[in-house]
Amino acid sequence: MANPDFRVHPEEPPRPGMLHDVRVREDTLNTNYKGQEKKGIWTRAEKAIEKLGVILRPVLGPEEVVLYVARCQAPVSALERITFGWYIHYVTGTVLVFTNRRLLHFDVKSNGDWRRSLRAVNWGDVEDTQIKGWLSKTFELRYRTGKKEKYWNLGREDGKKLRILLDALFAAGARESSPAQTMVSLCPSCTAELTPRVYQCTKCGLKFKDEKTMVSRSLVVPGGGYFYTGHWFLGVGDFLVEAYLLIMAIVLAATAAGLITDPLVEPGQEPITGAAAWIVAGLVAAILAAEKWLTVHHCRRFIREFMPLG
Repeated sequence: MANPDFRVHPEEPPRPGMLHDVRVREDTLNTNYKGQEKKGIWTRAEKAIEKLGVILRPVLGPEEVVLYVARCQAPVSALERITFGWYIHYVTGTVLVFTNRRLLHFDVKSNGDWRRSLRAVNWGDVEDTQIKGWLSKTFELRYRTGKKEKYWNLGREDGKKLRILLDALFAAGARESSPAQTMVSLCPSCTAELTPRVYQCTKCGLKFKDEKTMVSRSLVVPGGGYFYTGHWFLGVGDFLVEAYLLIMAIVLAATAAGLITDPLVEPGQEPITGAAAWIVAGLVAAILAAEKWLTVHHCRRFIREFMPLG
């Protein structure tokens, strides 16, 4: 771990301080990449730390201080970026907190409120970092396991500041590693490390929403996976789409079996034949299955971020 008083800007001496009872470095928290104090940077950091203080205070170690705070979007796959649409900005809201020991990742709502999901990685577990882009920056981390993650929609000024900060951190010896060698999830109650896909904290017993329940609800109830993970907007939309497809598939199957006549046929129009009805019913059922699969895929992402029950 780098010394809490390591120098970041050559012309600015370390200035330790307290903000909402959280240990910070004022010379890095409220300055730009040139080391110049900016009111906007300080205001943003103050608001973020105020909202995250309930977890920041217990999660920080004895010699750990907050150096900088940046808002961005969490890593996403190409499929998620396409299928979530504009909602991707809501589900990936992230505040990154840079300390002299590690990087802390907090999932947040659009207003900055914490979603009770926390991840962390020690600087010694990071093999390399890259900041790319022009107007909007990306922040890429390559862990010692070989895994890569790319945060996006990082502010241009934040990107410039992080280049300076990270260079100074690594030069100061921020190389404390862990057995995980990658970013891990932490319990929002006791801050203990959580085991991937084990949805109960082994230390304090806190239970989290689980994949098995999510999958069963997604398959049985239209929009059930989204409702279970608390994404009601997606749930309502998915409910309407899946309910329509399900009713259409049932009507077409009943028509193909000769149980009912085609209710959509207009006077003078040839009714759909049995074979054609079976084909269309199969296509509708395939679309419904794809919709179910996409729901499970989306909700698995939420579940694996560890969502406390209740």
